[in-house]
Amino acid sequence: MRQSKLLATQLQKRDPNAWTALLREQMEAKELVVTAVSAKPIRPRNKNSRRTTRYLLSLAGHSDPISLIGRHINPTEALFYSQYALRLTRLAPQCFFLHQAEPGSDGWAVLDDLPNDIHASRWSVDDVNNIVEKMAYQHAAFSDQADDLINAGFSLLLDRKAYRWERLATEQAVYFEEGPAAILSEHALTQSGQLAPHFLQAANGLVVMRDLGGWPGILGESHLTAVSDLLDDPVPLLEPLRQLPATLLHGDPSNYNWHVTVFEDQRLAAWQSAAIGPGICDLVSFIEQFSLLEDKETGMITTRPLWPVNEETIIDTYMLALSQRLGSRVNTRAMRQAIPAARCLYVLTNWFPHFATWFEEMPNKFTWQKVNRMALSKFADTPLHGFMQLRPYLSGVFERFLLAYRSL
Repeated sequence: MRQSKLLATQLQKRDPNAWTALLREQMEAKELVVTAVSAKPIRPRNKNSRRTTRYLLSLAGHSDPISLIGRHINPTEALFYSQYALRLTRLAPQCFFLHQAEPGSDGWAVLDDLPNDIHASRWSVDDVNNIVEKMAYQHAAFSDQADDLINAGFSLLLDRKAYRWERLATEQAVYFEEGPAAILSEHALTQSGQLAPHFLQAANGLVVMRDLGGWPGILGESHLTAVSDLLDDPVPLLEPLRQLPATLLHGDPSNYNWHVTVFEDQRLAAWQSAAIGPGICDLVSFIEQFSLLEDKETGMITTRPLWPVNEETIIDTYMLALSQRLGSRVNTRAMRQAIPAARCLYVLTNWFPHFATWFEEMPNKFTWQKVNRMALSKFADTPLHGFMQLRPYLSGVFERFLLAYRSL
């Protein structure tokens, strides 16, 4: 799969001969000829998104072009496509080409342009059930293969190996200079392992929210105390998850990354966050993001007004599909009991780190409290509009978080 830099350059420069050679090799079609290539950049999802381009290939003797995706990828995604995507042919995009300067480095890949005929807002009950079953199929395919995945180069999400204080202080210097690091005790740092940087960022978000006096209707003192407790002693949060069998996680199985076709096919793209951990973490990530609908063209986020299926049905579907594949090798009772821990971990590592950047221009807590008494329409065309419209959704997120914390 690992191929030359020269060919990568020719493909990126839209050389029809290079594309012809690639497709002839991959499709085993010796008569195929690419006559023209056009390229259109795809809007990045966020400032950290890798550059992605859609290539339209005109073929001799065919009226309609075909499209493929050219994507700059990180080492994790390169590892996935070079060694593991072929084991998930019903789920992952096909990789036509992959170039890396050397093993373990960034790369550039040509991937199948997955159809996305049915927007997440129009998913049916069957669509959701099929997605959840595909997720279980992925986790079952790599169940109890943690050692092999580690040796291949994937990171261990819940690695117990202590994160050295000196390394953390160097990599996250700003947090040490501004104070949030004081929230993390030596015990917490030892127990959190490789999650230490994420917990430090969550501590920063906690400091910001405390300075603002919480978030009216969303984050009260009980929520902030729960976060503080978990950052001080993460053992009740981490141990239930560490006791579960590990598998290959996608890392971000949100609505945005699932592609659903009119032919009842479901594919999962963007494997740059793949890691090793309990499958329940992917499941909870999917559930917690299920209400968020993101427009791929504009980047605007809205919320799902009505779920086609409820959370318990999603969990039951996943457990049943996993049991059908793994039989007695899976302890679904232990997985269900670990759902609160997975939910708390998700909120700590995915929401609290955002707060410092979201509210960095908020002058003081009095202005913040005033802002929260204003109607949403007042925020139109302002930086605050994006997350202010998510207040009802976030209220549910943190209410579920508090209930999960109390059941640990």
